Amino acid sequence: MRVNRLGKVNALLAVMMNELKIISREPGGLALLIILPYFIAGGMAFIASFFVRVTSGGVFIRQFIGFEVLMLSMIMMQTGGARFLWEERRGGGRLEFLLASPTSMYVILFGTSLVMIVVNIGAFTIASLPLFYAEYGLIGAVRLAVALLLLFIGLLPLYGIGLLIAGLVMRLNDADSVTNVLTPILTILSGATYPIYVLPWWIRELVYALPMYITFYSMYLESIGHESLTLIAYLIAATIIYLLLGMTSYARLEREFKNRGGI
Repeated sequence: MRVNRLGKVNALLAVMMNELKIISREPGGLALLIILPYFIAGGMAFIASFFVRVTSGGVFIRQFIGFEVLMLSMIMMQTGGARFLWEERRGGGRLEFLLASPTSMYVILFGTSLVMIVVNIGAFTIASLPLFYAEYGLIGAVRLAVALLLLFIGLLPLYGIGLLIAGLVMRLNDADSVTNVLTPILTILSGATYPIYVLPWWIRELVYALPMYITFYSMYLESIGHESLTLIAYLIAATIIYLLLGMTSYARLEREFKNRGGI
């Protein structure tokens, strides 16, 4: 049993190291993750200040966190399980070999997604640390640490959503069309970069059902010193639910592939 667990840990580490090597080949993308939120959030905060008559850094921080959560969520859903399975399927049939290998696909998919989570949190830390320190001083570093933990929890259910999207991609045999349709829908339903009270009640219910808004709002409340244990509990519950849904969906998908004898 211990040898089996050790083998899974080694396989997970190997997958993560390989994914890190792939990501490290594109340093420009990492730099963009750090720089882009300042430009987008700055412009949105400037516009918002005209409507709410607020010129303090609070508007900027709210927009900054919201755009970061939205951007990282889209990255997680687009480059997680769905994109990985699609690329491996198109890359000379490598997916069939992966499914036949002794290493569980859950280990491979979780390893690639875990690397994306670590990279995204690292980029958020580098980008937001000066902002939190300038606005709140040393206490800002403590608030940022808790916000990072909430971000980690909030990105986990997106791994589950990515597995759900993977089922659509593999069945429709078209990753680009699926992501092109789902990305704007999920962007609108994120509720992370605009006041959701402008939405009809039934769309607001959809926003509450997805993890992006809860992740954003719990992080924002933590950043201003008004943390909500209710939101944190809701976020943990959403993580469990979406992970179970995603893993169940992928298990059914993999079982169908193996019963057909191919991809």
